[in-house]
Amino acid sequence: MRLFVAVPCGGPLREALTSRLDASPPGLDVRWIHPRTWHLTLQFLGEWPEKRVAGLREGLAPVADRSPFVMPAGGLGAFPNLRRPRVLFLQLGDDGAAARLAGAVREKVAEIWPDGPQDPKRFKAHLTLARIRRPLGDEELKMLQNMDLSGMPDLLADRFTLYSSVLGPAGARHGVEDEYGLRKKGEK
Repeated sequence: MRLFVAVPCGGPLREALTSRLDASPPGLDVRWIHPRTWHLTLQFLGEWPEKRVAGLREGLAPVADRSPFVMPAGGLGAFPNLRRPRVLFLQLGDDGAAARLAGAVREKVAEIWPDGPQDPKRFKAHLTLARIRRPLGDEELKMLQNMDLSGMPDLLADRFTLYSSVLGPAGARHGVEDEYGLRKKGEK
């Protein structure tokens, strides 16, 4: 089972971002990610055998003992950069709360399966918006660099989710395996 742990993008940010991207320049040859699957990845876990998933579900529960937080939305970003983009994303500000949550998830996952296939890449706060399959021409790059994503609402991180992911020709389909509401220690 292909798994990852993420904070889902919901509510006002999803609506505002969807409206803004719907007005993106025509002729920009990118594969937009469907808004219902936007999320802030805390850790990609890779392929896990079904027999380990129950322990993972249970093990992640104590990680939710922390307060909800908000992350300000920034502008458009790209991997590796906006001159040679392969992945487009919305930058998210992080005062450290998201990095601490990602760190706690990663520690717990490593306890549960130390030699598992989880991704060790450094956490970077962002929402992936699109993938680009071929190098963009100068005009497309200019359109992309002129896209304005300022003024978006904050991302409210009040929960995180263990997702399964099935790859297909139309993109990944995500299923919710478990969800964990963030709460201060001792709250129910």
